[in-house]
Parts: sequence; C-alpha cells; structure tokens
Amino acid sequence: MIHQLSGPKLYLSSIALSLSYLIGFEPFGYQFIGLLAVSALFYFAINLNENRAALLFFLFGFFLYCTGLYWLYISIHIVSGAPKILAILLIAILSIYLSLFHSLFGFIFVKLHKRIANEWISLLLIAPSLWTLLEIFRGYFLTGFPWFSLGYMESGSLISSWATIGGVFLVSMVMAMASSAILLTFLNKRVLGSLIIVILIISSYLLGMVNWTHKSNESSYQVALVQGNIEQDKKWLGSEFENTLTLYASSLSNLEGTDLVIWPEVAIPSLKRNVEGYLEYLDMKIKEKDIQMLILGINTQDQNGQVFNSMISLGEEENIYQKRHLVPFGEYFPVTEGIRSWMQSINLPSRDIAKGDRDQQPFNLGNLRMLPSICYEDIFGSDVLDFFPQSNVIINITNNAWFGKSIASAQHLQMSRMRAIESGRYLLRSTNTGISAIIGPKGKIHETSRPHEYSVITGSFFPMEGRTPYMLWGDTFSLLLSIFLMTMGVIIGMLRFKN
Repeated sequence: MIHQLSGPKLYLSSIALSLSYLIGFEPFGYQFIGLLAVSALFYFAINLNENRAALLFFLFGFFLYCTGLYWLYISIHIVSGAPKILAILLIAILSIYLSLFHSLFGFIFVKLHKRIANEWISLLLIAPSLWTLLEIFRGYFLTGFPWFSLGYMESGSLISSWATIGGVFLVSMVMAMASSAILLTFLNKRVLGSLIIVILIISSYLLGMVNWTHKSNESSYQVALVQGNIEQDKKWLGSEFENTLTLYASSLSNLEGTDLVIWPEVAIPSLKRNVEGYLEYLDMKIKEKDIQMLILGINTQDQNGQVFNSMISLGEEENIYQKRHLVPFGEYFPVTEGIRSWMQSINLPSRDIAKGDRDQQPFNLGNLRMLPSICYEDIFGSDVLDFFPQSNVIINITNNAWFGKSIASAQHLQMSRMRAIESGRYLLRSTNTGISAIIGPKGKIHETSRPHEYSVITGSFFPMEGRTPYMLWGDTFSLLLSIFLMTMGVIIGMLRFKN
C-alpha cells in the first residue's frame, strides 16, 4: 500500500519521479511525462503522512538536481581542476539545499490537506499556489537559483503564453494546476478534472493570440551571431591568444552590410585595456565592411583595480555594460578569508569579479534600443525589467564551455526563451560553444547553431515596442496570486471542515 511506502520503494519511487520530471526539460523535451511526474508527486502527497511526504519530495529533489546538474562536475573538477571529492561534495550540498524547498512543499501540503480533507480544494488551490510560492522563494533567496522551475518545461509551447502576464512562475502555477486536474480525472472526479483541463487549454490558446507588443517599424535589422567554439581549458592559454583574436576578426570577412554582429561572453580573453590596439583594428574593420555595430564580451577594469565581466560595443556607438547578477562560487566567493586562502593553496579560482551598477543604459543603434545581459542573467526574468519598456530587443552573450558537451546548453537555451515571451521582444543569443539562437517574441527559435561547432548564424529581427503585463508587475503578480489562492483554499477548506 502507498500509505506504507518506505525503504527501497520510497527511494525507487523518488528516483523514477525525478527522472520523469527531468526528461520533461530540454534536450529531452518530453513535457507530458514531466507533467505526469508532478501529478504522481501530488498523488503520493495526498496518500502519505507529512513526514514521509517530506522525505519523498526531498529525495525527488536530491536525485533531480544531482542528475540534472551533473555538468557542474565538469566545471568544478575537469575545467577548474578541483579535487573530485570536492566537486562531488559541492554538488551534493547544492542539491541538498535546493531539495529542502521540495521537502517543505511535501510537509506543508500534507499538513494542510489533512486539515482541509477535500481533494479538489487541496489539488486545485493549495498545491499549485504552494508549489509556485516555493519556486519564487527559491528563485530569489541567496541570489536565487530557479533552475528546473516547472514553468521552464513549457518554453515556447501553448501554456507559456501565461508568461506575458506573470512570468515563468505563473506558467509554473498553470502547469501545476494542469497536473492536479490530470490527477483528479484518475480519482473519479473526471468531470471536474476534464473541465479544468479544457479551460486551461482554451484560455492558454486565447491568451497566445494576444499581441501585447508590435513592431516599432516595418524595417528589419540584419544580425550575425558568432559562435567561436573555443574550449574552456584552451581559452586562457597564452599560446592560443593570437589564434582567438584571428578567429574572431576573420568572422567579419563575409558580413558586409550587416547591421549588428554579436560575439559571445569574454570572446576576447583579456582585459580591455590590454587589447586597445586590437579593438581599434576591429573598429576600422567593421567600418570597411559597412557593419553598423559589433558587440562583444571582454573583461574591463576600473581605476580601483576591480575587474568586471563586461559587454562592449564598437561602431556607431561605444558603450560598456558590466554584469550585475554574478554567479556565486563562480564569479564571486562568499567565503571567509581562511577558506579563500585554502582555495588559493590548491590553485582553485578564488578571486571575485566586481558587480556592475544596477543603473546602466541600453545599447543604441539608431532607433534600436538593445537590452544587455550576460550569461547567467538571462535565467532571471526580474533582472531585465529595469531596461523596459525603452529596450526593444534583448541581447545575451554566454559562455557555456565551462560545462563541456553536456545538457547544460540546451537547458540554458530553454530558460532564455522565456525572457523573449515575457517581454514580447526578440532575443539575440550569442554563445561560445552553443547554443546560439535568434528567438522570436513568442519564444519560437528562428535561427540556431549546432552546439560545439564554430558557426556564424545570420538572420533578421524586428525591434518591438509596447508593454506586456509582466513588464509592469514582474513576479509580484505571481506572488500575490499564489498567496491569494492558497489563502482562499485554506479558508474554504476550514469553513467546510467546521461545517
């Protein structure tokens, strides 16, 4: 019986559920299986006591993050050279931390369900809202890590149209509600479950037909995204430096008349002040080729010696953007000086990158206003809101070479697509090893590169103007809606229980 689920059965169930949930994301893309995994999780929750549910959900999260984020091992051990045991330990600690949010869901949901004692109230009101609340908290707490948020499973699909209202977290809520409705159809509540599913499908379709934004003019811009495909372990070698400069400069050869060329994050592995001559050469080169602007990633340094992960532009306008949302334990290390000294003693990266100012300006090309973001920043919908509505296209430069030939690139691209949907803007994404892409305002990929290959992909895009509701409300709407639905569920359930 499921009520006595324990020992090996509990572990096997959590493993099966975590793998089913994982394959709902890219590069696998079996969204319906991922959706059913959530339905199964809810089924276990309403049939277990709070302690067993908390353990099941904790194990589900632990196995999900250990398997889904295995590529961190490549970054920590293979690329950075940390001892194997340290890499495994760090991944385990991160997985345990993230799993606590899932465990909290299991414990709190079962507690409330036992008090309410009504499946449709618990599943349609409490479960989706509590799931969303904990995702929002996980996406913000300690700088946030929203990887594997349920809503990202549906990037570019029918249900993703809700992102224009409340961002990825509202998509998560709708997905969780759909999972609950599927479960209700299997619990002899077929009419209610089927009705909710039909309502969600029709409303998602109608919402997808709404165009919150529109082209600011009928003239498109031509863009080229360069994917240098330079492996991370070679990127900073002195022997490869000249080859890197030559490779990127040669990418301009066949791009005459292109409006915009974009190179990836830290395309030039150097401080800007050390390659001023090369940048002057590039400026001259793009003028010869009638290229209006070149955007590239490079490190910059201020007068105090602080180093920034930056994006710069050459050509019609020269601008600098400094990354604002840094990767903990990747770009900065929130540790004591003693731990930092130990990291230095075993040749681990330990120097902090400086954080860019919150108030920075978009890049400008004529009437085109380009929102800049660097790598990790495009997994946070709230991070880009400062630049709207004046920005009419999103630029993202990324380097996923840290994670080798893993599934990380596909996962990251899936999350990036949600930023285009939330804002109703094109997103131009140039990466070092892939996956580079031109993404439309509805999340559709118009042009893309193959991962781990040198390529120059070209295409066109339109500047977009107008506001989506998400631009106005951000994640606040999803937060307040979650609190409202959960409160209503508790009140209705308690009144029903009292009567």
